[in-house]
Amino acid sequence: MSRPLITLLLAASLAVPFRTAAAPRRLDIPVTVDGGAVITVETAWPEKRPARALVVVVAGTGGTADPYLNPELHKPAYDPDHRGGLTGKLLAAGYAVAYFGQRGYAPLRSCISGNSARERAAAFVTHCLDPKVRAGVDFAAITADTGRVFAALARHPRTRHLAQIAMPYSEGMHHVSAAVGQHAMRLAGIVSVGGPVDSLGSIVPYQVQYEYFVNIATDGFARCPNRELTAEQLFGCAGKWQSPFLLSKMNELMGAPTLTRQQLLLRREVLRAHWRAAAAQFASLSPDASIGGSFEGHYIPSAWNARFPYQQMSAAVGSLELLGAFDGRVTYLFGTRDHLVPLPAPGPCPARPDGSARTRCSIRLIADVGHGLEDESELPPDAVLDEMVRAVDEVADAAA
Repeated sequence: MSRPLITLLLAASLAVPFRTAAAPRRLDIPVTVDGGAVITVETAWPEKRPARALVVVVAGTGGTADPYLNPELHKPAYDPDHRGGLTGKLLAAGYAVAYFGQRGYAPLRSCISGNSARERAAAFVTHCLDPKVRAGVDFAAITADTGRVFAALARHPRTRHLAQIAMPYSEGMHHVSAAVGQHAMRLAGIVSVGGPVDSLGSIVPYQVQYEYFVNIATDGFARCPNRELTAEQLFGCAGKWQSPFLLSKMNELMGAPTLTRQQLLLRREVLRAHWRAAAAQFASLSPDASIGGSFEGHYIPSAWNARFPYQQMSAAVGSLELLGAFDGRVTYLFGTRDHLVPLPAPGPCPARPDGSARTRCSIRLIADVGHGLEDESELPPDAVLDEMVRAVDEVADAAA
């Protein structure tokens, strides 16, 4: 659901140590999970001062240890430590930072090579994934592994004294919230990036049925009298920002160069039927099977266990409810250009089912960025990175 984008076919490290006499500024911590699989947690440390807290970045659906892997691969030179500039910002603010991929992924620095984006993407698919391990990764295993990683960091000699602040991206918020609700981890707080408040069971059909684009088309026809409109005209009439990528998605919805009101209704019914068929197909798959995916145009034969999509689309409880009685500070960050999740209202989080207020929970909308708080470059701008760090500071200050 978020970048790094490993597309589910539904419709659509070894670290090099720094040469210092002091504790290393980068340390890999292996975490063994069930079945003997090992998840490598890559940590980085601020220079010349103790860390304020440990910020643990949790992957979205793609599952890799870099939330900005796709655009990073397209840079002239690939830097596995850059990660959208997030690492440098957090280190400069005095935080230790931890990244980990889901089980079945090697640390990216150990397996990505090449002089072009295509070569690096091919190396990722060929060398970074263990297909036998990935074939067993389902939705429930990701939640369990998330809890295991945080618990291991709470025990490790280098990290156990630090308060943990989770920074989940997209679907990662579900896994963090579920693990917290299951008491598998003890956090100082959470800063969520594009993590839906609503259940994934409602988010998956929202994406598969192109609801963001259906809503823009509906608004476009409501504001413009034209009988038929192009993709560009639909965005323009609706007063929505457009990009080549968003136009391509609108064209997928349209299925033709122009769209009429009647065709919009028909296309919506087609997409709903497609969703029902896809859901039924995934529900019927054997738990011993695996499903494929794609990354930057490269096919991945075994991306997840066949149970993953059905479990994902059956997740009926939202992240707020999954957190249960968690009393740490929680901040949801959303970009106003997010097309993958419906945007909640900014301000305090919705009250609990019993009517009590969630006094330490808030929702913020950040202008002119997308699902991962990225701008047109597909990376977060400097000012947005600063805002992310400020949110982390608020969590750290509240827990002090």
